Amino acid sequence: MSGPPRLEAGFRDFGTGDRFCVQWTPAAGEFRGALLHIPAFGEEMNKSRRTAAVAARHMAAAGYVVRFIDAYGTGDSPGEFGEATWRIWVDDFRAAAAELARTIGGPVIPWGHRAGCLLLPELVAAGANVLLWQPVTSGDQHLTQILRLKVAADTFAGHATPATTKSLRGQLDAGSSLEIAGYVLNPDLVLPLAQRTLSSWSAKPAAIDWIETGPEPASEPSPGSARTIAALKDLGIRVGYSHVVGEPFWMTLEIAENRAMGERSVEVLEAEVAV
Repeated sequence: MSGPPRLEAGFRDFGTGDRFCVQWTPAAGEFRGALLHIPAFGEEMNKSRRTAAVAARHMAAAGYVVRFIDAYGTGDSPGEFGEATWRIWVDDFRAAAAELARTIGGPVIPWGHRAGCLLLPELVAAGANVLLWQPVTSGDQHLTQILRLKVAADTFAGHATPATTKSLRGQLDAGSSLEIAGYVLNPDLVLPLAQRTLSSWSAKPAAIDWIETGPEPASEPSPGSARTIAALKDLGIRVGYSHVVGEPFWMTLEIAENRAMGERSVEVLEAEVAV
């Protein structure tokens, strides 16, 4: 490869309406593959943009086309976050992946981060390779963590009868949206999220590269991650686990940058090509 990757940004319609798209394309030579980024949820997505963009440039420099899209109701795309549904997001990413596959004439590697990984079981083609960053393994647990932000805010504000996670789930189940930490949660988005796990796939991928990060070295995944990895291996999926030292950028108070995630991603992508 020679020269910096070419950056393109603007609105494109992949078949589901205008969506803001950012794409990094290698400067020259044959493409080694392509990746579509499926980001984290809500504020975690905003905190992660810098590290994800740094990784995308690193991947493009190594010969990969990398595409980001803002799904409906997020970023610069049309719609409000509270209008987004799970089905709209699945359709957005599926359409963007299909168009990218046609463009490069080959398969696309879905690259999920945090709760974005839970969209992948509905997006991945059989036999595909998948890249996961710090994946959320249970949508139900993730939604409960989000609801706890509202419980904590009510308690801190001194409400006489603060909300509980059970009462908030009841409101969602009844079809009411909730505003939490500046985001309006549509039941048609977060209730399907709560039903997803990383252990159930519509089509079985061939290989999953699972990368986590933290301030201290770790040779083994957390118990929760280990259980899901074992379940995936029981399905016959090859899973490679990596841990890199770096900041948990999706949850830091200030915007943080973790270059090790992108560097390790290129290493595992190249290793998959060699398999």
